[in-house]
Amino acid sequence: MQAYQNRQATYDRISENFSQTIRGVDSYYDPIEQRPIELPSGYNNAWANSLGEYILSDDSRFNPNVGSNLNWQRMELRNHD
Repeated sequence: MQAYQNRQATYDRISENFSQTIRGVDSYYDPIEQRPIELPSGYNNAWANSLGEYILSDDSRFNPNVGSNLNWQRMELRNHD
């Protein structure tokens, strides 16, 4: 039974990864809402604020907290592998 459950979990991960690739999204963890969120793929950095807004950037030096009166928190890319 354990082997069957492991195989099904593997199939679920493969299916989820394929679905995200087809839809052009990546899964991030939103530390403010404490839940996973899907955002457009292809960015190296993602930020969230308490208003439910998100910023995506490829610039590793970009910090949305500079010059903003909002508290932006970096989101981690979730890995399904």
